[in-house]
Amino acid sequence: MHINPLAYQIFWILLEPFIRLYLYVRISQKKENKTRIKERFGHGYKSSRPHGTLIWLHAVSLGESNAAINLVTHFREMRSEWRFLITTNTIAAADYVEKSCADMPVTHIFQPLDHPRWVSSFLEYWKPNGAIFLESDFWFNLVTNASNKQLPVIFASSQISHIAKARWQKNPSLARKLFSSPSLILAIDDKQKNNFEALAGDIKNNNTQTVRIVGSLKSRISNNGLNSAYEEALRHYAKQAGCTFILAASTHENEERLIAKAVAKLTNADEYQLIFAPRHPHRAAEIINQLGMMPQRSQGELPLRQNPYFLSDSFGEMKSLYNVADIIIIGGSFFHSGGHNPIEPALAGKPMICGKSIFNNEADYIDLIKAGIIRQIDSNETLDETLNEILQSDKAMLQAIIKGQEIAQEACTRPAKAAHYIVSTIEK
Repeated sequence: MHINPLAYQIFWILLEPFIRLYLYVRISQKKENKTRIKERFGHGYKSSRPHGTLIWLHAVSLGESNAAINLVTHFREMRSEWRFLITTNTIAAADYVEKSCADMPVTHIFQPLDHPRWVSSFLEYWKPNGAIFLESDFWFNLVTNASNKQLPVIFASSQISHIAKARWQKNPSLARKLFSSPSLILAIDDKQKNNFEALAGDIKNNNTQTVRIVGSLKSRISNNGLNSAYEEALRHYAKQAGCTFILAASTHENEERLIAKAVAKLTNADEYQLIFAPRHPHRAAEIINQLGMMPQRSQGELPLRQNPYFLSDSFGEMKSLYNVADIIIIGGSFFHSGGHNPIEPALAGKPMICGKSIFNNEADYIDLIKAGIIRQIDSNETLDETLNEILQSDKAMLQAIIKGQEIAQEACTRPAKAAHYIVSTIEK
């Protein structure tokens, strides 16, 4: 069914009672913050608008929040007087932003849903001086209403999936208005640049919009996610037990069972300790139900030699896990989730394995696969074979690791470059 801008507004107005009910169901599922639910309706804010220039960055979850914080870090170096508003959709991202930005001039709120009245209320209260949308979360009213208020609108670290692109193409009038709104689009690769140009219509001759290729902005060189005491405890255990750590990083549903089955097939499987670091630690009970009891980080435990599995179900310690791992299996890449950011594990200089689903960070994956630091499996059934090949690799892997680290270090310079483009656009 074709949806035009007017029909889109009518749908939101008609669905308002059901949306409110849906949000309260999410509260019961602990997916919304009950004390801040009014923020979803564009009011009920506990903070006042800061004085001076306020730049709004819209993230979604943890990955986009990382990109937002990276940009804010560079903005502060360039424009120390600026203040920042970061909106997110998830409780985990909210907690992460508030913890990471405790010493920054950053206010966090939950994103208002795209009802025209709620968006208008949000924009009227905060009156931002610029709007930056991270990754692929493009809400029609949030974007176009900001543009209608003559705000500089920027899409940063931008990408759009094939499915989303096809959905927008079925609604060309909606897509054209939305994707022609940004003054600047910082796409992650050439393919994404072409996608945005196609959705916006003929913008090549439109002097009001610039599209540049910058890449993903999620990565930076920092000590976030580092717990030295935890890292040292894991290293001590590995030395005493004489084991090799295989890290299953940022795993999703069904991936733990797949990886455990592959590791069990390895020659001398008892020499390997498999560490699960699920993307969502609240899945701990589900993982234990599938694979049996295992020590848990959330319980203050460490690996046990008699148990092949260890569950690192905590936040903020991933960098330590990358550092102690001997091999890293990147989660979210085996069952259509698109693969998580491979740059941070590449910085740690460890061989990696990914599945076939890498569309979220495709350009970075391709570069690292070409370098040889990542091996992509032919199918989920060949994961054990790929593991065996890496375990038996020679000096060629050392060269691949060096090359992979160079690629990752270059990727960490992108937020600074993007920040310069954005500041120039906002101040134009």
